[in-house]
Amino acid sequence: MSIAAARTRSQAGQKVGLRRDLGIWESYATLIGVLIGSGIFVVTGQAGAVAGPSVPLAYLVMYPIVICTAVAYMVFLSTPLGERPGGAYIHISRTFGTYYPGYIAMWLKWVAFMGALGVLSLGFGQYVTFFIPGANPVLVGSLVLLFFYFINLFGVRLYGWAQVAMFLVLMIAVLVLVIPGLPAVNLSYYRPLFPFGLKGFLAAIPPLFLSYAGFESLAQTAGETREARRSLPRVFLVGLSITVVIYFAMSFVAFGNLPYQQLAHSRSAMADVAARYLPFGAAAIVAVGAMMAFTTSINGTLMVPPRVLMVLAEDRMIPGFLAHINPRFRTPDVALTISTGVALALLWTKTLDYILAVTLQAMFILYIVHGIALICLPFVNPRLYKTALVRLHPALLVISGLISIAAMLLFSYAMIIAAWRLLLLWVAVGTGIYLYSRYQGRREGFDYQRRLVEEWCDEAEA
Repeated sequence: MSIAAARTRSQAGQKVGLRRDLGIWESYATLIGVLIGSGIFVVTGQAGAVAGPSVPLAYLVMYPIVICTAVAYMVFLSTPLGERPGGAYIHISRTFGTYYPGYIAMWLKWVAFMGALGVLSLGFGQYVTFFIPGANPVLVGSLVLLFFYFINLFGVRLYGWAQVAMFLVLMIAVLVLVIPGLPAVNLSYYRPLFPFGLKGFLAAIPPLFLSYAGFESLAQTAGETREARRSLPRVFLVGLSITVVIYFAMSFVAFGNLPYQQLAHSRSAMADVAARYLPFGAAAIVAVGAMMAFTTSINGTLMVPPRVLMVLAEDRMIPGFLAHINPRFRTPDVALTISTGVALALLWTKTLDYILAVTLQAMFILYIVHGIALICLPFVNPRLYKTALVRLHPALLVISGLISIAAMLLFSYAMIIAAWRLLLLWVAVGTGIYLYSRYQGRREGFDYQRRLVEEWCDEAEA
């Protein structure tokens, strides 16, 4: 063994690990908080310009598709792979016994998260103008992103406390918006339900899927969640079901209290809706709730990219220094700093649109490859499949995977034409980093084949 290889293994044995400080409440706050903020307060009103008042129905139509897509996470996270972050990358690479497909899908997803962070931060800044009309959204968005950078840096326990606190405020605001809003719904605003025809309704579904996209963020908490294999699959199922109820209720109240033409052009749609039927000052509560929706999303979303980089670096897919964990706070500090810096650069250089062009497409690609891994799992890697605590019948895995893959292909068909050049660019950049890192890893004696099985083979053999 070379000196470099011996040093690498020695360092691995002394490596500081993540701390398991997250429980069930933090898991629900992460999942629902990320989804509510990135969906209902961002794209719902805008979707009215395409689908009219049929947006609430679109949220219901997408629910079975999202559940079928989430089945892959529920099954894989119930295996020993669910004890560490990495999500779909870990699941795909360990199923097929090869790195590149999972790596490139997750690399694109990391790029997508940079776009999502930019959108969420900018959206928060725009909602601040409800209280401070002259505020600069870019500056405000940057400050809130830096605030949550330090929250994420100083430990996962602080992250969890902040996420739960903001989530509770968000749920109060949702109740304040929905309960008084239901009796105030004017059903005439729903006639006609499809003002742009079925074509308009179907055209709104892919962009609205952004409301559900990002649910897999929860998988990145696996390395810091207590009893992750048992709790996270259940949180996925229950949390997504709760989210669809919230989506439907909020959008039903929104389109029932404001004509879709007004919602489509509103910069603070839910606050404008609340102003129609709530007493003076109550609309401000909803605006605060909207801001909490953005902050829970920013906090939860910012947690993901550093752990993606950390796991890829641990597998020597990218430079190893990105796997560094702060010895005091037990967080991936280097990867967190780089991810935050990239998101800030996108905001200030006004290049956010270039990343947004590939954001949804990158998510669709990841879900497609992950769905293929789900279908293949019991046939390609039956030993790993047998370790799953959520061991659905192979026929159910095939059905769920096919539904998810078919939907993602339909959603992405129209978008890939506009984004293929940028996709190829990022694939080329990611592939170059991958090839260089693999070369360096082999020089240092990194055992890539052993790495593919060491998390789960002991339990499979037992």
